[in-house]
Amino acid sequence: MGKELPHNFWLMSTGSLLFFLSFNILLPELPEILRKMGGEEYLGFILPAFAFSALLARPFSGWVTDVLGRRYAMIGGALFCVAAGLLYPWANAVWLFFLIRFLHGFSTGFSPTGFTAFTTDVVGEDRRGEALGWHGIFSNSGTAAGYALGAWLVLWWGQSGLFLSSSVLAVMAILIFSILPETKPHDKRTLQNTGFFYWKAWPTALLMLLVCIPLGSLLTIMPDYTTHLGYNNKGIFLTVYIASSLLVRVFSGKLSDRMGRAAGIGIGTAFQVCALLLLFYQKAFFPAAVLYGIGQGFNAPSLFAWAGDVSTPQTRGRALSMLFMALETGIIVGGIGSGFILNHFKNSYNLVFGFCGIASILALAFAVSQHKKSP
Repeated sequence: MGKELPHNFWLMSTGSLLFFLSFNILLPELPEILRKMGGEEYLGFILPAFAFSALLARPFSGWVTDVLGRRYAMIGGALFCVAAGLLYPWANAVWLFFLIRFLHGFSTGFSPTGFTAFTTDVVGEDRRGEALGWHGIFSNSGTAAGYALGAWLVLWWGQSGLFLSSSVLAVMAILIFSILPETKPHDKRTLQNTGFFYWKAWPTALLMLLVCIPLGSLLTIMPDYTTHLGYNNKGIFLTVYIASSLLVRVFSGKLSDRMGRAAGIGIGTAFQVCALLLLFYQKAFFPAAVLYGIGQGFNAPSLFAWAGDVSTPQTRGRALSMLFMALETGIIVGGIGSGFILNHFKNSYNLVFGFCGIASILALAFAVSQHKKSP
């Protein structure tokens, strides 16, 4: 079935993999670079600086995607990656490092909106969930491979080679995006209602916010919690979670095409509620990671496909940018909330899991209510 998806979709997904590979190969080395310039106390801001600039870029990315075109968003985001890769070697002060990091964040603020809008344009509604499941495999594979490849590149070519490789990968992505056809509608309606938001997508944005609050919390606390349980590998929970998510994405996307988007999200959040219950009662650590990953594998394709369903080709970029804004906000709220709990209540991991569970239960209830409303 997957082979029947349009050729241009697979081409775009390959470019997406290169794009995510481009900036993720840098992540393992950035803390060491910051330490060398005396910024060890600011290590915790490496990801937030990136995420905050991505959040600021989201509304503009939706406008660019709808008014200028899908390729403008994809290529524009990748250009930020090229520039950042060339500028990092010149960062000789902490403030300059974070200025470049902030600039780099605009890449993920723009390109993913273009990726997702392009996918929903070229794939029919009856296979949209399946296509977005496949695209999630490509993009997440680029993220996962980036961590390992970055460490290898530093060993062989040093930091200068790493940064140059990042820019080269982004240029390769741009070359692929440049040969894709533009799928933005070419009619006068494209210029109408050119605000930054498409409010009919609010149910999907709310669900994205609720499912990403627990994700932000787990991304923040799991490395420490894993060592708290006695495991040596801090990333083992997240590794199992990502692998489980990738394994079910195509199946879950197809299921949402048949049963409806709210049903897919309901199944996903039910898996995640079960995972958080296991963590709350300190039972079955690895099964909890598997269940949580399966849940995310259901949620992501269903949410993005739903935003594509409720929007028109003229408003699709802004609908998807709202979804990405909710994603970033949820991760930020989850990270800050879990950090606050741990800082004020010693060894209070259960409170964090309870906090996550409340958000997931609210998401499940809202998904069920939306499913009942659907025809």
